[in-house]
Amino acid sequence: MSLKSRIGPLALEAPLGSRSGAGQLFRAIHVEQRKLLAVRVFPTPLGLTPESRAEYAAQLEELKQLRHSSIVRCYGGGFDARNAYLVYELIDGESLDSVLARRHRLPWDTALAYGQQLADALQYAHLMGWVHGRIRPDKILVPNDGSPVKLNDFRRTAIASMIGGGTQRVEDYLYAAPEQLDPNQVATEKCDLYALGAVMYTMLVGAPPLRADSLYELHALHQNTTPPTVQSQVLDCPVWLSAVVEQLLDKDPQRRPFGAAAVQLAFKEAERRESQGVGVLQHATAGFSPLRLNADREEAERVLGIQPAKPRRPRSELPPWETVSFLVVALMVCVGVVVWFSLPLGKASLRARAEALLASQEYDDWDEAREIYLNALIERFPDSDEASWAREQVDWVDAATAERRLERMARKNLTPEREIDRRFIEAWRYEQFGDRATALDRYRGIVKLLADDQVDRPVVLLSQRKIRDLEARPPEAYELRRLLASKLVEADKAFSSGRVATAKETWESIVNLYGSNQEMAEPVAIARTRLDRLK
Repeated sequence: MSLKSRIGPLALEAPLGSRSGAGQLFRAIHVEQRKLLAVRVFPTPLGLTPESRAEYAAQLEELKQLRHSSIVRCYGGGFDARNAYLVYELIDGESLDSVLARRHRLPWDTALAYGQQLADALQYAHLMGWVHGRIRPDKILVPNDGSPVKLNDFRRTAIASMIGGGTQRVEDYLYAAPEQLDPNQVATEKCDLYALGAVMYTMLVGAPPLRADSLYELHALHQNTTPPTVQSQVLDCPVWLSAVVEQLLDKDPQRRPFGAAAVQLAFKEAERRESQGVGVLQHATAGFSPLRLNADREEAERVLGIQPAKPRRPRSELPPWETVSFLVVALMVCVGVVVWFSLPLGKASLRARAEALLASQEYDDWDEAREIYLNALIERFPDSDEASWAREQVDWVDAATAERRLERMARKNLTPEREIDRRFIEAWRYEQFGDRATALDRYRGIVKLLADDQVDRPVVLLSQRKIRDLEARPPEAYELRRLLASKLVEADKAFSSGRVATAKETWESIVNLYGSNQEMAEPVAIARTRLDRLK
């Protein structure tokens, strides 16, 4: 593939790594913005149809929405006469693959920190409807400045088919879940969790869980072999961290953790146990210990902190705290303490715990607040001020949950089965396009039509919240005409600079959203004319 020194608005500089079946990665600079970037350049597939270009452009726009501190940012892409390209943020660092080649393996606390960052990235990506499907050390970048590691190279079908992958190598599947060896199997979120476990295993041990010279051999190993645990090979690795990795690597997807959020909790628990200094005790109670004592009983008791037995004294010489009466009183006090702490929480305690969870940024914490504390306030103290407050918070959590579900459907272009979901997604698309007036009108229609419907209450509450947000900044007169005019100007500029897919997407959005709006006939006609020129 011969390359010019320039592609689109980018001037290509030095290659970043060797060329592969997925094209060549370059260090580049945006000519106008003077910004350093990383660019993947690859040949445009033969026979590329307008439909496949449109699908590629749509998925590229979705990819641009992935914004997380542990995911390499994609800024978009485009085409020139012979090649296509993708633009990413430039990371000053090296791949985890290179780090492991130099250091063999990492300290367990470093591996745990990297694992937490990757699990956080996966939780976000899965929530946004993305599955990576090809996580391995060469897809993970370790910045030189100590910032979080970054997961690279997310793709979907159109992007993957456009880039291509070259010849299949067994090395590419050493971190893949067993079910991914079936070519008809679509990668799932559980596949990403297995790959995370395989990467964790490699960081801790210095080699992947299974090693093979061919895909046939690897498949046989998955069928018949269970990799040795981390703790059996790395004596300083805490048993509870080894157990998390072992669960991630379970051959049965259903026995892996429920999701990336569950993995995060497991890693946090591992970190908590280490901070409390319970590592050796956990090793011992789990049936494994790095201690190999060949000494006598006295030495074992000393290491384990057990005091040797003392000679039994006569009852008359016992101190007061060793008498039966003292022990009875102490037992009664302990029972009282247990009973006290077993009593149901009061209103103030329930509200305080709910408020702490609601202050979190995690959806799981909000669900826990609703299910455990808010519902308890409503059921046990129905006429109290705390119950009124709890009902408001339940409505807020329900609306947030509905928003997460509907925006995920919208970003994945899924067709809703329920009419109210379809109406909300339609309003949301107008809002995302920038047409606040039409979005506001659509949200109001949902509330007016279904205000008393308890089944659809979360979506109604969400629509009411959207209305309040939009009414706080009401659209100005003729805003829609100005918006469409500016969109047409942006599309023309994109087309002139070679970003045909971006321009086409804007023109198609104008036609699809406003084709039936007679007042917007002029900008719609202009958009249709631009699209006709592409045919």
